[in-house]
Amino acid sequence: MPSPHLAESDSDGPVLMAYLGWLRRRWWILLLAAVLGTAGGLAVSQLQHARYTSTTSLLVRPMGTGSDSNPNAKVNLDTEAQVVRSLVVADKARTLMKSTTAPDQLLQSATVTVPPNSQVLQVAYEADSPAQAQAGSHAFAQAYLDLRKATAQKTLDNEIASLNQQKADVTKQLTAVAGRIAAAPANSVDRERAEADRSVLTNQLASLNNRLSPLLSTDTDPGEIISDARLPSSPSSPNRTLNLASGMGAGLLLGIVLALLLDRLDTRVRRGRDITDRVGLPLLLEVAPRISTLALLPATHKVSRELGRLRNVLLSAVPQPAEAGRGRQLLLCDGSAGTAAGFVAANLAAAYARTGQQVALITTKPDSALTAITGVAEGRHSLAAVLRRDVPALKALAPVPGLGQLRVLVPGDLDADIELPVAALLEILNELSARFDHVLIETAQPTLAVEAQALGRYVDAVIMVAEAGRTHSGELTAALRQFEQVDAPVIGAVLVPRLPAPAGGAAPSKPAAPNNRPKPRPSLGPTAGAPSVESTMVLPRMTPSPSGASAGTATPGGASGSAKPAGPLPMTGTGLGSTYRSRGDGAGTDGPTRSSYALDSGEDLG
Repeated sequence: MPSPHLAESDSDGPVLMAYLGWLRRRWWILLLAAVLGTAGGLAVSQLQHARYTSTTSLLVRPMGTGSDSNPNAKVNLDTEAQVVRSLVVADKARTLMKSTTAPDQLLQSATVTVPPNSQVLQVAYEADSPAQAQAGSHAFAQAYLDLRKATAQKTLDNEIASLNQQKADVTKQLTAVAGRIAAAPANSVDRERAEADRSVLTNQLASLNNRLSPLLSTDTDPGEIISDARLPSSPSSPNRTLNLASGMGAGLLLGIVLALLLDRLDTRVRRGRDITDRVGLPLLLEVAPRISTLALLPATHKVSRELGRLRNVLLSAVPQPAEAGRGRQLLLCDGSAGTAAGFVAANLAAAYARTGQQVALITTKPDSALTAITGVAEGRHSLAAVLRRDVPALKALAPVPGLGQLRVLVPGDLDADIELPVAALLEILNELSARFDHVLIETAQPTLAVEAQALGRYVDAVIMVAEAGRTHSGELTAALRQFEQVDAPVIGAVLVPRLPAPAGGAAPSKPAAPNNRPKPRPSLGPTAGAPSVESTMVLPRMTPSPSGASAGTATPGGASGSAKPAGPLPMTGTGLGSTYRSRGDGAGTDGPTRSSYALDSGEDLG
């Protein structure tokens, strides 16, 4: 069996493009989602209330005093930013703004940012009007500076008061020591001790004075406003550009998700990988070029060359028939309603014929487009005429113009309401296989055409033909299951692009003529040897044997009707007098003439 990767088209290009093909197929979803997202962003911009923002920049200086003073010290601005957003600052700002709004609500409108590698705080305030935004930003900045200065001044005052208290204590001790010196005799030990204490206290007092002197001259400088709040000229929100961009981005993201979801739920086959991955069927050929005309393509056409390579593969993959001199039988089955199998069968048959081999092409589809594809005129010689025993199969074959090795058996006036007689079809295939090197059969889906499943048992190979963008993987799975039930040799699938209408403007298929025949009247009891009007199977009516056996119990070859035939059923002897009916035929003989496919044992098959 040919390897599935022989027709894998993804090897000719980037695999990523194959996976992103669904974006190209669902572009309208992305466009619609982007437009809706942009419209949503515009609607949000219209619904949002205009807000104004003003910003004040502060330069923060170190506030060390006394022994803690260090001119090279840096302020922790992250801590100071939290101070700006404290309730204490908000309450002072509320007083400066002369506002009645609660401090915690004012904090919701204030933001503080710290530029990197700087000693600057940026205090922004958002309000409903430009004036409120300007006043709020300046008030928070000024309230922070006032609070910082007040805190620093309080610390300085506390330190000065502490030093003054220490000076007072030392001065009091000096007064007491001076009295001890005056009371002690000269050159006495008490006098010497008192003088030593006086010296220590004098040094302490001098040290306190040295510490107090710079504090008295210190001026607390918490910082300054280097860029005061300005009156905003335009609202800061809503940001229409940001809303439109965000809406478009959100719409595109939603569109991508929706397109991917729809693509996953879409079971239509679009590339060869879909067949191998979803159905598990080997891919024999994936026709990549678009096909502009539904006709027999010239040998130089790219599709003809690809079908020629498929022909070479089939010659080595399809086994030779066990019977010597018998041609190969290849059944091409539609994966869905359409003309894909007819197009591939006709051009593959032409590829066989161009090698000099004799090829016969027949179809069991009443609405087949083979007539339009091959250009064979549909006259009285057709498959319907052969089944009615009006003409032999070899005489009904018509040559294809310009390709004498290829003969076509057009469907004719096959009745879509009547099931085709499988035994008669097998006789036709046997007769053609004895005269032709290759016999190609086009059939409809096995889920619609019972003869497709029945013929699949006897042919040498079955190929399922799918049409990209039209055939669903579920249809291929159902068809493959039908063939597996009868052990049909399904060797793979062929994928063709979406096909146009047949040349000449004709539709790819024609609707079946309405069945205006009157319904047969139900009989009062079963008639021996006649098929039931409700039967959905083709039951041959055999000519009674000389021994008087019932015609309804005899089968070709003498086997039971439920047994699986080992090979093509021969239609010889008395069995050729069978008449095949479907549920459209009545059981009585007194009704109007009805369509049926009769095999007359006395007709010359010539």
